[in-house]
Amino acid sequence: MITYQIKNIATATLDVFYPNHCEMCSVDLNINEQYLCLNCLYDLPYINQKVTDQNALQQLFWGRVDVQYTHALFNFEKGNKTQDILHLIKYKSRTKFAEFLGEKLAQSMPSNVSYDWIIPVPLHPKKMRKRGFNQSTVIAKGLQSVLNVRLNESLIKRVKHNPSQTTVTKFDRWQNVRDIFEVNKAEKLKDKHVLLIDDVLTTGATIEACVKQLLKIENCKVSVATLAARV
Repeated sequence: MITYQIKNIATATLDVFYPNHCEMCSVDLNINEQYLCLNCLYDLPYINQKVTDQNALQQLFWGRVDVQYTHALFNFEKGNKTQDILHLIKYKSRTKFAEFLGEKLAQSMPSNVSYDWIIPVPLHPKKMRKRGFNQSTVIAKGLQSVLNVRLNESLIKRVKHNPSQTTVTKFDRWQNVRDIFEVNKAEKLKDKHVLLIDDVLTTGATIEACVKQLLKIENCKVSVATLAARV
């Protein structure tokens, strides 16, 4: 009886720190489920299930910057489940959930492409202090655990604190991100293939600004991976 009570107390304690319910629908998870129940896991709007989405994804940067490959796990549309996931990560601090989805993103990517560095798109220090974490970094940690590629947060820095992209018009987004990034220790990126990580790709303005700085480095190649993209 005492042993049974101890087990119940231990389980209750774990549930406080590691809630054993689905992040999307709140149903209790089975022992073989993590963060998402199987119903929610299979019902998400995956990009890799649609050839048309994959083709559109590869064309997002055509005529703008030279990106080797573009990868995303989910299709993003206003009001869909992907928006709920991004909200949970960014505003509810579900960092472990973000790492888990970063692993799923890595598993969806082609295995015949190699990278030298994984670099998350940085936040400005002011925003970093306010939020407490960079959502791109926690996603990148999930990718790193699968791809086994070096992750570095300091090779690119954000030098301007611009307004949130969600608060400006589509046209103003391009002006909003001009010259906001700088590269540190460019010699480490010479002749390297960088995998640039962000949470979501919509207009592509922020990522494009980051890519442009990387492409100034001799023979540096850049690919992009995001948790979600609008295609």
